[in-house]
This record gives sequence, C-alpha cells and structure tokens, in this order.
Amino acid sequence: MQIVRRLLVKNTDEGFTLLELMIVVIILGILAAITVPQLLGMVAKARETEIQTQIASLLRAQNAYFLENGEFLKINNKNMIAHNHDLDVTIENDKYNIRTTLASQYNAVRVKATALNDYRDSHKNYTAGLHYSGGMFASVTCQTHDPGGDISFIAQFTLSGDRPEAKCDLNKTIEIR
Repeated sequence: MQIVRRLLVKNTDEGFTLLELMIVVIILGILAAITVPQLLGMVAKARETEIQTQIASLLRAQNAYFLENGEFLKINNKNMIAHNHDLDVTIENDKYNIRTTLASQYNAVRVKATALNDYRDSHKNYTAGLHYSGGMFASVTCQTHDPGGDISFIAQFTLSGDRPEAKCDLNKTIEIR
C-alpha cells in the first residue's frame, strides 16, 4: 500500500525536464524570428518619417520667410555665389545629410536628404521643392524607389499658365505629400 501511495504522490521538488526547456526555447526563437524583422522595418519607417518632417519644416520656414520678406532666404557667401548656390545650408543628423539650395532662376528652394553610408541600404533618399510664382506656392516631396538610390535635386519646377507647379521625376522617384 505504501508503494502505491508513493507512486500517486508526486514529488514537488522536481524541475523541468530537458525536453520541456527545449520546447520553450524553440517557441521563443520562433517568436523572435517573426517579430525582430518587423521591428527593424518599423524603426526604418520611423526614421524616414522623421526626415520627411524635417524637410517639411525647412520648406515651411522658407515659405514663412518669403511671405515676410518677399524672397527666399539667401546667404551672401562669395564661394557659394561662385558655384550658383545663393543658399547652401547643410544639416547632418545621425542618419541623413540634408542640403538646402536656392534655385534662383526658378524662384524656388530645393531640399535634398541623403542617407549616410551606414544607412544607405535601409533608408530611402528624399528631395523636395518649394516654388513661388504669381502669388502662389507649389511644393512637392519625392522619395527614391529603392533604399540608398541615387537622388539629385529632381524636384522639377514649371509654370502652367500663371500657376507654379512642382513635380517629381517619376522615373527616379515617387511623389509623397
């Protein structure tokens, strides 16, 4: 009778078996394999949203300056003027190099955001433009099709009658607003 009682009463000091531990580790590995790539994609998307916000802020600041002063902000630096850059502002954050130039002949401002070397394979590059003509503004923001894709100042400016237009070169980029 004592033998049966001992068999029925389980010893509570036992730990997990190796098989049980291995199953838990496998389940955790599968969950990590599913969630980590999604998390990295969200981080890259957040960084791209941040750069889009910075570009929009630069364009809004230029818009406000134009409304107050009747022209876009210019920097009188002989070296910049010699290279046809009335405005040459470069901002570097830890992911992008942002360069702003003035396109005098179009009465427009262009902003170019290029991913730094460490992030070229995961972040897309951007260019944006703000064009003024006939009392109206037109703006556009363009994004490369592929991460790290080569991008120049491809925000294009034209006039449709009296109305200014700003558009992307759709062979190289997609337009975002």
